[in-house]
Amino acid sequence: MSYRVGRWYYSANTTVRLYSDNDEFYNGVYLEKAPQYSLQGHLIYSLAKGQWLSLSSNYFIGGETHKNGIEAHDDQENSRLGLTYSLALNQHHSVKFYANTGVITRIGTDFDSFGVLWQYAL
Repeated sequence: MSYRVGRWYYSANTTVRLYSDNDEFYNGVYLEKAPQYSLQGHLIYSLAKGQWLSLSSNYFIGGETHKNGIEAHDDQENSRLGLTYSLALNQHHSVKFYANTGVITRIGTDFDSFGVLWQYAL
């Protein structure tokens, strides 16, 4: 879902990840993983033609695993926050600068990342 007001864009989406069972996980261990549910939100501001800035966040839960029927107690309940700046160089090329961090971390995803991304659009 997205909505635009002037130079502001508001966007939200939900996701459900489904996993199949893995009967060849490791050393004869049978792995099952529960569904994982997530909600994402983006607040995007159009700075000028071909330039935008985005503040994004997400929250996800679930995904607990069972190994040979035994609960691993590793279900996730995590949240991340990120900032992205995008600059279109021409019709096909753009450069993005991004940073994100873990806000709530129960299991996994407790890291910070920074990067530069070149994107080519057909």
